[in-house]
Amino acid sequence: MKSKIIATAAILAALGCLHPHPALSQPATDGGTKPGFWQPQAQVDNTRNITLRLLNETGLNLEYGQSGASLSSLPVGATKNIMVRISNRTGDIANIPINVKGGTTTLKYDYNVDSQKNIVTIRISQSDGRTRQDRSVYIDEKGRVYSF
Repeated sequence: MKSKIIATAAILAALGCLHPHPALSQPATDGGTKPGFWQPQAQVDNTRNITLRLLNETGLNLEYGQSGASLSSLPVGATKNIMVRISNRTGDIANIPINVKGGTTTLKYDYNVDSQKNIVTIRISQSDGRTRQDRSVYIDEKGRVYSF
């Protein structure tokens, strides 16, 4: 009985010493945004179909995938359009991995949005290893576009 009381007191004392720490994905406490992977790179209209235009500027052969489809090739200097159709799903809209074919070279994606036509142009280039290293384009249910 005495050990239960001591254990309970120790747990309560330990919990009292803890204080919450903001998670990386929480909004900044000063009202601004903090740079990081959790910040969207672009915004699209999620009520209309979206076109992703992939531009391979890496000098390497790439491959990309779509949900439920096999991998497709993206040759050096090529451009491919991917149509993302909007459905009544409440989850994510698209997750498109893009990687070097048979290699481990790191990539970075630069985004440009044509809001009139709802086209997201993704310029794919080689990362120098010190900058961000992107592997996938992700569009969430609110039309926010991320690189992971």
